[in-house]
Amino acid sequence: MKKNTILWADDDADDLQMMREILLKNNKDYNIVEVNNGKEALNYLSRAKENHALPCLIILDINMPVLDGKEALSIIKKNMDFQQIPVVVFTTSESELDRMYCKRFETEMITKPPAFSTLESTIVKLLGFASAC
Repeated sequence: MKKNTILWADDDADDLQMMREILLKNNKDYNIVEVNNGKEALNYLSRAKENHALPCLIILDINMPVLDGKEALSIIKKNMDFQQIPVVVFTTSESELDRMYCKRFETEMITKPPAFSTLESTIVKLLGFASAC
């Protein structure tokens, strides 16, 4: 059985590990590709396009080094090859400006919950954005 791929860009290794554990606990049908910044995400997408293996969901943090999530989002949404891939911005930001920026690209922004107890339900919600691959 082929696993669907989720591309997850976040520079916090602890967050990535925790999210991966919760995601895989709730749905083992996903392969999670983790990258640390927007540039790595774009590089992955370019390779995936060549291999005809684009992800079914892209999750971006906003605050990352090299190329942040907003810049990556802008580039992804302007590229015809990637426009149809659902993108969710999953961040600690609660900024209304960040929210408006995401809306401009028709992208959901979800603020990371501060409590672990609500994190699992939030991760499950993220899965709802994945398209069929």
